[in-house]
Amino acid sequence: MRIIIAGLLSLLFLTGCAAPSGAASSPAEPAAARSMPAPEARVENMSSSMVESSARPMPEEEVLAAYERAQRIYGWFDLAPLPTSGEPVTVNGTAYYRVDMEGMAELEDLRTYLRGVFSQELADRLLDGRTARIQYRDVNGVLFVAGEGREADPGKGQARVELEQEEETLCFVNVTVDLLGEDRETVIGLESWSFPYAFVEDRWVFTDFRLVY
Repeated sequence: MRIIIAGLLSLLFLTGCAAPSGAASSPAEPAAARSMPAPEARVENMSSSMVESSARPMPEEEVLAAYERAQRIYGWFDLAPLPTSGEPVTVNGTAYYRVDMEGMAELEDLRTYLRGVFSQELADRLLDGRTARIQYRDVNGVLFVAGEGREADPGKGQARVELEQEEETLCFVNVTVDLLGEDRETVIGLESWSFPYAFVEDRWVFTDFRLVY
């Protein structure tokens, strides 16, 4: 993952620089105005474009759709857990709740779903129970989760996404986020991330990822 932190922006930069991807410049929206993604009630079918028999250049709209999907799924481990029901079960001093979502009955269901979006290494890292803020585990063959949701970073504003094609089997989704001042409205800087999207083991996946807000 590549990250570049920009310093304070001059007034000339704020008023004269056009936004990436051809979007018109506009005042950054307050962080409070951005809605947090909510876990879905059911698991959608994986797009056929995610699994290929051979590498092919991915259309930009498919890559950007994959990025949106990856944000939503990664959020299950960092922003808000999947819906739950029932009484908690304590494992090693931690309270876990049963996941109540169609298509997510057991841990292997979640692992399979992750592998449709992320590399094997990244999927394993999310599920290892040590690095992710929200943890999932198998309890008697049933998927349980521990951890609470969080608010989006109030210091982050509007995000802009661009695609950078590196080669036939690799591209980067570049995301630039406005950094907001104490008033949560004035843009005082930029933060940029680059997420590799690669053709690995007969499928297109993100090999590194995080939420930018």
